[in-house]
Amino acid sequence: MKKTLLLIAVLFTVLFCKAQSYNYDQGVKAYNEGEYDKALDYFGREINDNPKAALSLYYRAIIYNYQDQNSFALKDINDAIKYISSKEKKMLSVAHQLRADIYYKIENYEKTFEDYAIAVKLSPADPDIYIDRAQIYFDLEQYSKAENDYRQALKIDESLVVPYAGLGRNYINEKRYIEAEKVLNQAIKLSPDYVGGYEYRAKAYFEQNKYEEAIEDIFYCFLLDDSDKHIRNLFLTYSEKNYSLAFSKVNAQIFSKPEKELWYFVRAQLFEGKYNYRAAILDYTKLIELNDVDYKATLLSYRAKCYSSAGLYEQSISDYSEAISIDSVNSYYYGYRGDAKRLMGNYKGAKEDFTKAIAIEPRESWFYYRRGWIEEEFLKNNEAGLNDYNEAISINKEYAYTYLQRGRLYEVKFNNPIKAKEDYTSILQYDTIVLQSGNCRQYALFHLGRGDEAIVWLNKIIEQYPTEGNYYDATCLYSLMNKQNEALAKLKQAFEKGYRDFIHLADDDDVDNIRNLAEFKTLVAEWKTVFDESFKKDSVVKKEEPKVEAQTVSIPMKVSGGGTYEVPCKINELKLNLIFDTGASDITISKTEAEFMLKNDYLSKNDITGTSSYMIANGDIEIGTTIVFRKVEFGGLILKNVKASVIDNKNAPLLFGQSALSKYGKITIDNEKKMITITTKASY
Repeated sequence: MKKTLLLIAVLFTVLFCKAQSYNYDQGVKAYNEGEYDKALDYFGREINDNPKAALSLYYRAIIYNYQDQNSFALKDINDAIKYISSKEKKMLSVAHQLRADIYYKIENYEKTFEDYAIAVKLSPADPDIYIDRAQIYFDLEQYSKAENDYRQALKIDESLVVPYAGLGRNYINEKRYIEAEKVLNQAIKLSPDYVGGYEYRAKAYFEQNKYEEAIEDIFYCFLLDDSDKHIRNLFLTYSEKNYSLAFSKVNAQIFSKPEKELWYFVRAQLFEGKYNYRAAILDYTKLIELNDVDYKATLLSYRAKCYSSAGLYEQSISDYSEAISIDSVNSYYYGYRGDAKRLMGNYKGAKEDFTKAIAIEPRESWFYYRRGWIEEEFLKNNEAGLNDYNEAISINKEYAYTYLQRGRLYEVKFNNPIKAKEDYTSILQYDTIVLQSGNCRQYALFHLGRGDEAIVWLNKIIEQYPTEGNYYDATCLYSLMNKQNEALAKLKQAFEKGYRDFIHLADDDDVDNIRNLAEFKTLVAEWKTVFDESFKKDSVVKKEEPKVEAQTVSIPMKVSGGGTYEVPCKINELKLNLIFDTGASDITISKTEAEFMLKNDYLSKNDITGTSSYMIANGDIEIGTTIVFRKVEFGGLILKNVKASVIDNKNAPLLFGQSALSKYGKITIDNEKKMITITTKASY
């Protein structure tokens, strides 16, 4: 915890008008400009001239605390408290809060709360003291004490938002979700733009399986602060429960703000979550073409990951190589390229890349683990593999997969069952939570002779995360257990989910027990053909448009009266407003707008198709020229080849009749929320 800014703000309110020395003034100026070393120098000079300079000691303690130099910070704040006048109760209060923060960091909780008690006694009407102490109680999982402090802060000032948000977060951790909703609703009503209120309420909704509400809240939270990566990641996580809603919201932003690159990036990640790598690659490609060199390497690495996931390893390696040409000291680009080479079967090239990665970042355990796996599994160099596993574990003792690989090496290649058992047992210590990927507890249980427990754990993984990688792990486990039918069934499901690492499959000894079965060979051949066909299509993925899938789009509308609603749109890239009319049966446009579009190349003569009758809202039948809009966009929804009629009325709006629009999907109108929701059909 770092309450520096709060403490400084309090300090300035107390001492704003008091004249200080030159060194002190320059120290404060340097601090405010973020030049902490310079500030330390000025405050040091002041303290040398006047060892009892309480304010300089206080400021220097703040800087040392920020820099995690706890010993120096504690000494300075002790001296500051000693020299602050007893009459300066506010100043003494914030000094005790700072010392409490330092004690908390060094885990001296008894003294932490002693200092808070003193701060409260000195400034009993300061709600910030209770809010800060509540945070510490929360961190220590003392939720009832945290609740008491938040409520005390509200007694002092009921207009504060943070205590309500803190109570909501408290209740979520206590699984009191209904109560959490109530206090978070209050926080949002007090401050409709307070990010924390929406973030915590989204979590309360999510924990109750109210996924649509959770996505709505976390997306609005993201709109309030789109620079917050944590919020973005929460949105992506929650979106897994309703991708259609998530796509609707992001597409609406792309439509209204097509110049904002962030939304293409978020949509690409949503596409990845749906395993729609073709569409994700298109979005990344758009961003790569728009971006400068600084961001280009990062975007190339994202696209490379997509190519690799799609089985397009050559394109993946090419992108990583281009990223390396831009940023040659990024160790992970070498590591990821090494992994793509491994998937291609280029094991020597993979080893070389991991060796380069280690040279740049010798304290990254994953590089040693991966190189060790390549050495012993594919290059058959057991000693080199063992050395790398040992180094990986010395750096990171909690990465379970390294123990699995080393345990198997000890058991199979070095005939050392004792050391193997030690490694398998270590996995049970570190791999205790089901993750989306990287689970290996099930393997350890199998190797320890606890097969039933292994299957139970495997089922937990697949139930929570039914991904192609986890189904492939299921294939491997059942094969190791010689449960051939189950292994083949899981392999089929892995292929259906998108697993396509055929080169790894050919070399993976985990599937040796099913490799020679006719059913295995047939299954692999069938799916290899499927992916080969996909490969041919994906090889030109940069030039093709992604297939438009069925989706649900929610579009904000403006009520115009008489059963009509106004929605912004684009017709053949021309920005217009359309009127959605529940009483009209067709799509119409005024002659004036049609002529403008024709003169300015938004329409061509080929788009004019003939004449037709149509009915307007009052029931009259009119005759008009029929045209085809090649592309209609609104709310992120794209319709192609939309038929419309031109009417001879200069003031007539662009009118979409409900029956006409319903051809493209199911229409729902929510007057209260002022939203039109369209659930589209498959690509048109």
